[in-house]
Amino acid sequence: MAVDPSPLQSGAPGGMRDVWAIIAAQTILQLAGGLIAVWLPLAMADHDFTNGDIGIVASAHGIGFMAGAWAAPLVLGRLGPFRAYAAAGALASALTLSLYFSEAVWFWTLARLLAGIALAVVFAAADGWLAASVPQARRGDVTGLYMVCTKITLAMGPVLLGVLSGASGSMVAPLLVAAACMSLAMVPVAFTGVTPSATRGSARLGPVALYQTAPAAFVAAFGAGFMNTSILTFAPLYAREVGGAEAAPGFIAAAWVGSLLVQWHAGRLSDRVDRRLVLAGLVGLPALVGWVFVVWGEVMSLAGATVLFALWGAGALSFYGIAVAHLGDRLERQQLAAGSAGLLFVWSAGMVIGPLAAGGVMQFTSHPVAVFWFAAICGSIMVPWFFVRSRVRQAPSPADKVGFGPLPTSSAGLQSLMMDEKQGAPETEAGPHP
Repeated sequence: MAVDPSPLQSGAPGGMRDVWAIIAAQTILQLAGGLIAVWLPLAMADHDFTNGDIGIVASAHGIGFMAGAWAAPLVLGRLGPFRAYAAAGALASALTLSLYFSEAVWFWTLARLLAGIALAVVFAAADGWLAASVPQARRGDVTGLYMVCTKITLAMGPVLLGVLSGASGSMVAPLLVAAACMSLAMVPVAFTGVTPSATRGSARLGPVALYQTAPAAFVAAFGAGFMNTSILTFAPLYAREVGGAEAAPGFIAAAWVGSLLVQWHAGRLSDRVDRRLVLAGLVGLPALVGWVFVVWGEVMSLAGATVLFALWGAGALSFYGIAVAHLGDRLERQQLAAGSAGLLFVWSAGMVIGPLAAGGVMQFTSHPVAVFWFAAICGSIMVPWFFVRSRVRQAPSPADKVGFGPLPTSSAGLQSLMMDEKQGAPETEAGPHP
């Protein structure tokens, strides 16, 4: 999906006002996302869903997101970003609220699938709108701010869940607040000035072309969706096993805090050395943490497990951005947007398959610590791959790299925006966001 930025050149009325409004809207939406991501597995366990059922519901959301990301250019072309954002945001809110009215697995699966479609359109509209609104000179500042806001609110969402559950003594209140936040996310958008003009369909690089261009980036993107989504789906159940129901929010928040502290530094390091070696280090950390959980997870204290999970997040929730930068090193400037959108699609495929596989493992073993077996094995396979690739193909020199940008995880629109800035390009394209 390409956005014509001409109505919103630097200094045009509404330009930076739109930027702050969209960031505010997305911050509220990510708060809901951080809350619901922890609430869902706990609520499903309370409804006596099996671990396999939980994996199916999580995968359905991934399928919906893939479908929504693929259809988003058409929707935005027909409705425009403002109407698409409002309509999809309202639908996501209603679908989230609908979970209150049924305890049937099929209903939750369908609701999460449709919510995935709606949220993909919301993020595609926001990314494209933001890309068209950011003045050239402030792109780095804006993407950095967006990353920080995203990681902070994803960490705050689980904390809010703990506060709401403790205050009300009910698991219903967090669901209501999450749905309300999705609705409130539409309010800042109403204060925007000028909306981008009509969009046109975007080109995409298919999985085969992506793999041939940058095998390490392809594997890292798929691994991020496959491994990370699985862990974040089932980790709340492990935390509740170790420390009770109130332990899950702080446990998940620790992972996002760990990522927030590490991602920028890892990215800057990857600008100076082979990015595949940085990928190996970042993936190796959660693999090592996974093996520690495998050995001592059942007897570990909650405090120790939380610190360890922060280390897991520091590596696992930071390496996707390095993969995007590595892909950018291998592409021509005009291919950056298509490449980042294609890589996001690979990430989404992993997000569909991973929870299904992890749910099967959990169902077979009947203990939450089993999900760390899953993570440890996946990471242990990926690390040697990155080392092999670093020996097979020479890395570009630091001067030839696109430069790492502090980006929200999997934001294709802002990834291409930042990489275009490093290349000195005036045009941007946008894609979906998870």
